[in-house]
Amino acid sequence: MIKKMMCGLALMGCALSSQAEVQGFDWSYTGFLPSYSSSSNPQPEYGEFDPNLVLKGRFLADDRDKNGVFSVAELTSFTIDGQSFMDCTGERTCFVDNFSFTLGGALTFSAFDTVDYRHDNGVRSITTRGFRTARGFYTYRESGSGADGYSHHITEQTKFAISAVPEPQTWLMLGAGIALLGAVKRRRSRKV
Repeated sequence: MIKKMMCGLALMGCALSSQAEVQGFDWSYTGFLPSYSSSSNPQPEYGEFDPNLVLKGRFLADDRDKNGVFSVAELTSFTIDGQSFMDCTGERTCFVDNFSFTLGGALTFSAFDTVDYRHDNGVRSITTRGFRTARGFYTYRESGSGADGYSHHITEQTKFAISAVPEPQTWLMLGAGIALLGAVKRRRSRKV
């Protein structure tokens, strides 16, 4: 009985794996050079390199044209620090206008979002954020009291990491393997 169940789980896992098309990846950049500017002081003031500042995200993509390169048209999900840049609602608008990733190669993207908010006193504030792999990321705020901008620049010291996200089928196969090992151990302990 257990043998049949394990064979069934293994076959189901293989069948599900063969259907998988969408692939997921977690990425991160660690270490940035910060700068600040404002409407009263437009020249950027640079701080010290921060080796602990992390920008991370996840994307899901389907290589529909089977060329080994994921493009912006093949993205199904793109998040930065847990916030989607493809599905925005309400006062927040967002988009990814440039994206490319090749397995074992470089990740390139440009993503932006804007929150346009009108306060109860009628003052309007706009916050715009941009994320570019070649430069870093920035936040620009504009309100009735002026404007300011914070940037975090990528340098030679910035570290990049990317890893594939295990698919649900992988977890299913892991569970089936552990269950099989448990069944074998249980069967051996009965014989002794």
